[in-house]
Amino acid sequence: MPSLQRQPVFGVLVGQPIYPLEQSPLFRLSSRKRLAQNVLSVDFPFLERLANGRSNYSVFKRVTGGKERRIELPCANLQKIHLKLFTLLAKLETPDYLHSGVAGRSCVTNAMVHIGNLPLVNLDIKKYYPSVDGARIYRFFACAMGCSPDVAGLLTRLCTYDNHVPIGSCVSQTLAFHATKPLFDELHQLAVEAGVRESYYVDDLTWSGANATPGFLWKAKQIVHRHGFDHHKGRYFAAHQNRLVTGVLLKGFKATILPSKELEMWKAVRGLGELYPHERPAALERLIGWLTAASQIEPRFSDRIPKLRQQMRDASTALAA
Repeated sequence: MPSLQRQPVFGVLVGQPIYPLEQSPLFRLSSRKRLAQNVLSVDFPFLERLANGRSNYSVFKRVTGGKERRIELPCANLQKIHLKLFTLLAKLETPDYLHSGVAGRSCVTNAMVHIGNLPLVNLDIKKYYPSVDGARIYRFFACAMGCSPDVAGLLTRLCTYDNHVPIGSCVSQTLAFHATKPLFDELHQLAVEAGVRESYYVDDLTWSGANATPGFLWKAKQIVHRHGFDHHKGRYFAAHQNRLVTGVLLKGFKATILPSKELEMWKAVRGLGELYPHERPAALERLIGWLTAASQIEPRFSDRIPKLRQQMRDASTALAA
């Protein structure tokens, strides 16, 4: 029987059924017309034109957290397709080690796995989204999903920009995970064999326990390289040290929000008025996610969420008008 998610993530409704990959409407899909008409509810010629379009993205740079980031935002028609695909992919069962893109989990739950006076190591995958290329996406749809080559090819074209998952689409996070799941599964096996705790949040990989040593970290780096990725920010923390995990500061058995992270959230609130209308719904969704996660540690962060949810509804309604 499918399980039920407890909280919404990126528009997935409360009580959304979760099922094995084999129960997905995308599984073993062999007809592009059925993909268009039965799964995505659009005409096939329209979907082909969208997949072959040369101006489907608005590309710009944005400063977040003191860093300049390149954003690749899908056009309105493609956004609708990405949202439908995200909704389907978000229903797939995910391993217990994953904390990103999973309803009821967040950067805070990711960090809380490692609370306590334990040695800890963590590692980031370098340029993760640009490294999740079309070949990985195609293999996911063709091999894991069992789609026919033409269906897998069409889905790959719809879900990639410049041959990688776009940085700015709602589908990218969950699609990137499924496309690189073989890497995460091998890291999971390493953690099980070492008897350490593990949690993965997008490209942030963390392990803790008596065997979370520099030697363990070296083995994890080798796995990352073997799967065709680069890494950076490899760190080791002794049991007595404070450690930072996905924006949460762990001090023994206590957790706090970094002042710099809080400042970043309030800057994002103030910056909402500077966004274009088509950018606001995604920005509000992201901000609500941050505040919801932060409120798991400090309840005061929840005070502004109802107002932001109303703003998100208003922005979505205005965009659809």
